[in-house]
Amino acid sequence: MGDLELVTFSELLDKLMTINIKLFNCIGREGELAKKDVHTLTDAEIKEIVKLSGENVRLVQQRSKLKTAIDQKLNSAIKSGGTDVLDEVKNYGK
Repeated sequence: MGDLELVTFSELLDKLMTINIKLFNCIGREGELAKKDVHTLTDAEIKEIVKLSGENVRLVQQRSKLKTAIDQKLNSAIKSGGTDVLDEVKNYGK
């Protein structure tokens, strides 16, 4: 994850959301392929299943690291008393 102090809480959340979407798509595609009869799978589909399996593991590991980093960042902020929230207001569409 690199230096935790250089990454903002919102950046960690953005990264976690991105990983969650990628993981959702990966698992969805795995599910589509799992519905097929194993005897009708093409070589390309078998290779895709293997690739998706590896991707799934990699994404779960990244997700775990991000969740740990978020927990560390939040715990650090709470301990230091730096939990003030900037009340940012954006006027979209005006």
